Amino acid sequence: MTLRRRFHGWLALAAMLAAPAWAEPPPNMRHSPLNVPALHGTLNLSLENAIEMGLENNLDIQVERYAPFIAAQVEREAWGAYDPDWFGNFSYGKDKSFVTSQLSASGGAINELETTRGDTGFRGMIPWLGATYETKLDTGEGETNLTFQSLSPQYQSIVSIEGRVPLLKNLIWNEPWTRVKTTRVGAEASNESFRTEVMDTVQRIADGYWNLIAAHDQVRVAEKSLETAVALLSQTKTQHEVGVVSKVEVVEAEAGVAAREFDLIVAENRYRNAQDLLFDLVLGPHLAADSTLEIEPTDRPEDYVKYEIDAELATERAFESRPELVVANKEIERSEINLKFAKNQRLPQVDFVGSYNYAGVSGQDSPVAGTPSPNPDLVGDYGHSYNNFFSSSGPNTFTVGAAVSFPIGNTAARSRASQAQIELRRSLTRKRRLEQSIILEVRKAVRDLKSAQEGIEAAERRTVAASEQLRAEEIRLEYGESTPFDVLLRDRDRVDAESQEIVAFQTYRTSATGLDRAQGTILRSHNIEIDQVRQLR
Repeated sequence: MTLRRRFHGWLALAAMLAAPAWAEPPPNMRHSPLNVPALHGTLNLSLENAIEMGLENNLDIQVERYAPFIAAQVEREAWGAYDPDWFGNFSYGKDKSFVTSQLSASGGAINELETTRGDTGFRGMIPWLGATYETKLDTGEGETNLTFQSLSPQYQSIVSIEGRVPLLKNLIWNEPWTRVKTTRVGAEASNESFRTEVMDTVQRIADGYWNLIAAHDQVRVAEKSLETAVALLSQTKTQHEVGVVSKVEVVEAEAGVAAREFDLIVAENRYRNAQDLLFDLVLGPHLAADSTLEIEPTDRPEDYVKYEIDAELATERAFESRPELVVANKEIERSEINLKFAKNQRLPQVDFVGSYNYAGVSGQDSPVAGTPSPNPDLVGDYGHSYNNFFSSSGPNTFTVGAAVSFPIGNTAARSRASQAQIELRRSLTRKRRLEQSIILEVRKAVRDLKSAQEGIEAAERRTVAASEQLRAEEIRLEYGESTPFDVLLRDRDRVDAESQEIVAFQTYRTSATGLDRAQGTILRSHNIEIDQVRQLR
């Protein structure tokens, strides 16, 4: 949409609604139509302005706006499986037991061991690969009265790194990574579903716009017909007073007026309903129970250009532009991901496991031991136990191995793989069915538009002929060669012809919009940028 059209559209609306109508309500009053002030007057609105305002205010669009953001958070949640976990444990213990060893006989009949331990670290999973890791610092302090224990209290610290890497089952196609992939596809599909809703809303706004014009024109035709019937009644009454016609003909004229009054009431009611429908599409929650605002369309359906339509080219455009096909492709992609995961789960569980750790010890010479520590380098406070970490002189341990498991029969995994295969075939079939439906939609839209263009010409000719017949019948009535009943019949024919012409133009406009929607080009035709529409209001 051009900046100029946008400015004029919003300027017209701002002038009509004034500042209080558009002021943001308090947080606890938002989204409540009951708190919107009544709107009055007339709002001149072009189709482009109506579409732009509808994309800003339409509540159906607003509801669908949340879906892509929710889908993005679901994808982000899936990535949360790779957030590392911090853990920590702490314990204190005291153990008293009888001494039965000759080595500690001088220590007394009761062995007392008091320990304080704690560990902390991180564990988690590596994206894509499916490997798990854990790194931990384990520390402890022990104090004993055993005579052969040269360090008491004794401090111990261990730094360990452990890892597990799947080699077959869960390699790449593990559950967390599969969820990341499928939620990403879901987020992309959600964006396309939102584009579908925007297209449908634009079509509804356009159809509502032309429907309002047609309803207003039908009121005009009904008013014109009533004026003709009232004039005829007046003329017939005058003729009856001078004895030219009978009372029966006056009654016929009066019946004609009553019938046209009824037609006008029906037409005006349809017009009011069309007003409310377009108001709801364009201005959303700003419709109040006592609103009297009238939308006055500034575009006319008669200003049209004939289309040269190529059904084959229109179908090609639809296959390139329809978001429903993108969603179908995303569903196929999701099914393929699930199939890869299901096939992987049929494999045996063969994991590489490994660990590596450094251990450090320090402490104070035991007061009950007969001799001091044989290694003076170990004597020190708690921090001294870290001195040899990650050095060539420090004690360390490493282990490597494999863990193997495989369920006998593996019935569940094989069944899930078969199910995933069937789901993929169903997704492919759904896409093919959708393509067939699009072809049918395009073919119908092309026929409808061609028929509408031809119908306009036929309806215009009928209106001209019906108007001429009515004029001739009125002349015959003046010369006493006709009756009011005949004139009313000719007027009814003229009303039907004009109504048919109105419907023909409306059908042409809705058919053009329908073809645009069937081709998937309706947003491009109205210069709508989907990224701008997607932003939350």
